[in-house]
Amino acid sequence: MKRWRKCLTGLLAVGLASGIIACSTQEATEDSSGKKEYTITSLDFLYEDIPPKDGEGVRMIEEKFNVEYRREYGIYTDYLEKLSARMASGDIPDVIGFESQIDRANFFRWAKQGAFLPLNEYIGDYPTLKAVPQEVWNAVTVDGKIYAIPKYFPKKYLNTPVIRQDWLDNLGLKMPTNYEELKEVAIAFAKNDPDGNGKDDTYGMVLGKDLWPQYAFGAYWDMNAWYHQNGRGQYVPGVITEQWKESIRMMRDLYREGAIPKDFAVYDPVEAAKMFYAGKAGIFVRGPVEMPEANMEALQKIHPEADLSPIPPFEAPDGSKGYTAGSGYYTMNALSAKLKDEPGKVRRILEIIDFGRRFYSWKERNPDNEDFDWMYGHEGKGYHMVDGRPVVTERTEGLAPWHYLLDNKMWAPNDEANRYSLTYKNSAFKELAEELEKMHAETRHYLNPIHQVYSETEARIGLEITRNLLNEQAKMITGDLPLSEWDRIVRRYLENGGQQIIEEVNREMKVKNVQPRWE
Repeated sequence: MKRWRKCLTGLLAVGLASGIIACSTQEATEDSSGKKEYTITSLDFLYEDIPPKDGEGVRMIEEKFNVEYRREYGIYTDYLEKLSARMASGDIPDVIGFESQIDRANFFRWAKQGAFLPLNEYIGDYPTLKAVPQEVWNAVTVDGKIYAIPKYFPKKYLNTPVIRQDWLDNLGLKMPTNYEELKEVAIAFAKNDPDGNGKDDTYGMVLGKDLWPQYAFGAYWDMNAWYHQNGRGQYVPGVITEQWKESIRMMRDLYREGAIPKDFAVYDPVEAAKMFYAGKAGIFVRGPVEMPEANMEALQKIHPEADLSPIPPFEAPDGSKGYTAGSGYYTMNALSAKLKDEPGKVRRILEIIDFGRRFYSWKERNPDNEDFDWMYGHEGKGYHMVDGRPVVTERTEGLAPWHYLLDNKMWAPNDEANRYSLTYKNSAFKELAEELEKMHAETRHYLNPIHQVYSETEARIGLEITRNLLNEQAKMITGDLPLSEWDRIVRRYLENGGQQIIEEVNREMKVKNVQPRWE
């Protein structure tokens, strides 16, 4: 590392003892231009394939930003335990990465304990931070202080229902526009041999345990959307509403007609998805981002003419028509409170973060763009141009700064600018992605208030009590529990902590002035 090399030079010049003291106490050195060199430490997670600590990408970052760059990763399955141990020991790195949902409890607890640096005063100085909308900042704000920098994820592109267009065409059916038409189509897919193989081996839709994937044809029916209000004027989770109850009623009818697999409650998400790509069901969910092309190729081996189309949102009884938006981010970085008295170092960190978040249009993603070319490790080494598109080398080679940057998620000016459809080689998925992008561009989206607030009770027991409720609702679908028990299971959810979650969420909405709205 550069800093150690400078220390070694000092040792030779002034003697061993004094050199060690100087190197252990000096927080920053200066290069020949007078720009301070900082040591920056960070801890983050990846789901697989950790790059080498001393990869070429690290050297390039050190050289460009004049830092000693210590980037440490952990595999996510072990990361939470590793992070908790580091925080408890007081050995807190300068930058800490968080998963934005599962690890929210730790983030908010540590923020309230003063572990992180408030960033409000810095936000306006960096273009990609200024571009973050207020509803996203709300998600990482505690008592008015911003404690993390969220990483981009398109808020419009959550998974929404898609359908086998070729099956619709084979049976002479139209795209469903309401729940009654949807039920008719799903039953026809199960009973009328849509693939023409002469066998009774198809279902209307895929379904698995915890009622995944969640089929909502608009925010009005979305079990995850805090769209409806109770008698006290409080926003409540969709999973306890009468509107979601009607979805359960429809799925019960489909189950009775054989349009949903009899043993759906034992399928995990991977098994449920396999059923769709094995050509056994006609309705599933998809979004235009990172669809595994191997899945579509597997389906095409069975049904070469397979054609998927998005199902547009249905018009709701209240006149609304649109899907629920996501949070607008996924994962985030917090800075250690120990940096409070080192504003120069904070700004160097934010400079690195801001650089990695810059958005490049597809026309700019090539060797002619100096910054893009550097970030990807230079053409022919860190990446290659294939059919006019940059393809980065494997992370395990560590050849590109992109693999090591504190934030490498480009913050797009809008979701449409990403043009994810251009990333697909499979023509069927490419066409589906284009249609999904077009549908979402023409569709309103509901900004779900739950993404902007934090409930300690929800973080602690929300998943458990919701899963218990979904298990009861699954029994209603199979007929093992009558729909007349709806009020009882909702009441138990509320008594087991659900009402406390509602109180906390609505209180936080008032504090942060969160106004649910469409955009």
